[in-house]
Amino acid sequence: ILFCRKLTEQEQRAGRLPDDWEYTLPTEAQWEDACRAGTTSATAFGASLSSREANFEGNYPYNGASKGPDLGRTTSVGSYRGNRWGLYDMHGNVYEWCGDWYAEQLRGGDDPVGAAEGSSRVQRGGCWNYYGRLCRSAYRYRYSPGNRDINLGFRLAAVPSR
Repeated sequence: ILFCRKLTEQEQRAGRLPDDWEYTLPTEAQWEDACRAGTTSATAFGASLSSREANFEGNYPYNGASKGPDLGRTTSVGSYRGNRWGLYDMHGNVYEWCGDWYAEQLRGGDDPVGAAEGSSRVQRGGCWNYYGRLCRSAYRYRYSPGNRDINLGFRLAAVPSR
C-alpha cells in the first residue's frame, strides 16, 4: 500500500496521473470483476481450465480440461491470451494481493469492500505451482501481509481518489 502511495505521488507530479486519481490494490470484488471480464463461468475462458490457457501445475487441470505443460516457474506477463477485457494472467502465474482484509464471508451488494481490519489480506488468481481449481475466478486465499513468497505478486488499479 505504501508502494501505491509513492507511485501515485510520482505519477501525479510527472503529470501522468490526474490529481483526483490514485493507484491502489483492487478490492477483491474489483479483482474478481476484472478477472471474469463479463463472464459468469468458473474462469474467464469457460467452465474448465488447462495449463495451455494459464500458468499453473499442468498435471492438475480444472474441471475435465486436458493436462498441459507444467513450466515450474513464473512467466512473463502476456505469455497466455488475455481475457475479453484484454487483461492478462488473471488466472495462474502468481497469486495477487487485494486491498481487502480477509473475512470468511464476502459482503454482498454492488462493489463491496472487505473487512476494515484483520490479520490476513486476500489473495486471488492462483499461481504457477498450484492446481487449476485454485485459479478459478471466485477462488479466495489469504496471507499475512508480511508474508513474502515466490508465488506472490500484485496488480495495481488506477481509481478515482476516495
